[in-house]
Amino acid sequence: MNQRLAVMLVHGVESAGEQYADRAMALIGEEFERIAGVPAAEALVMKPAFWAPVFEQGQEQLSTRIGGRNAQWLLQVLDALAARASQGSTLALLAAASTAGLRWLPGLGDAHFPTLRWLIVHYLGDAVAYHSGTDGTGHYEDVQAILARTLHELAQEAGADAPLAVLGHSLGSVVSSDFLYDLQRTKLAGAAADVLDDTPIERGETFGWYYTLGSPLALWAQRHPGFGRPLTVPHPDFAERLPRQRGEWVNVYDPDDVIASPLRPLSDAWAAAITEDRRVGVGPWWLGWTPLAHPYYWNDRRVVAPIASQLAQAWHRL
Repeated sequence: MNQRLAVMLVHGVESAGEQYADRAMALIGEEFERIAGVPAAEALVMKPAFWAPVFEQGQEQLSTRIGGRNAQWLLQVLDALAARASQGSTLALLAAASTAGLRWLPGLGDAHFPTLRWLIVHYLGDAVAYHSGTDGTGHYEDVQAILARTLHELAQEAGADAPLAVLGHSLGSVVSSDFLYDLQRTKLAGAAADVLDDTPIERGETFGWYYTLGSPLALWAQRHPGFGRPLTVPHPDFAERLPRQRGEWVNVYDPDDVIASPLRPLSDAWAAAITEDRRVGVGPWWLGWTPLAHPYYWNDRRVVAPIASQLAQAWHRL
């Protein structure tokens, strides 16, 4: 059996380095091998869509203008801690969180609560800058181009007909949902449309498994009357392309994560689209009952093992 599954991982705003998915991919591989009984390298092609650089220059300029150049050392420290926290480092997460209550640091002038300001610029700023306005500003198409390039690379490595699974964490669930929604309706524009070839996987027709982790999609859905129309999972042509497969959309949330929520209660359309709102507890037990649970989803075996199980079943059906 030579065919492999394609898996795309899409990060949220907490990522501060291209290595953000290393631990997640390692865990998926370990659990897949344990369940499927075959080496993950022979069955899976996993690639992260690293869209954070789209926003880096603007964030650095804004932070410097707010806090001055003397603030750059703190920003570099916080970025480094965020990168480690995105891979599940509890020490890095606690180190960053411990500075949140600092009202003032020498050399930062009137930029009081510098860590919270960094948090707003780095986290809320990504969400604000992501969507284009009526004047064509924003980075919506730039981010879509990153996901399109990743999908193209998956097609080249896994094959034009490879079944596709997507994991989106935090804002990455919004980004990936937008991309896949536009792909289904052939609404991709600019560089995103240019980079894709005319293959089944790059048309989205083999997309069958979607895992939204710690997702704020409910907040985005309220922009539309009746919470809008959710993404179709699997793709409408999935059953014809892969008749032996059974896809799913599982929304994974921790009740202590204030960013995440169940999605099926939004409307009948959302309830029909989503297979399951999966309630989990993520992170170490002594921290997982706080909102600091948010970075842990795909670094937690309790989340990864059921996903790997579905991928193992899908591979054995090829």
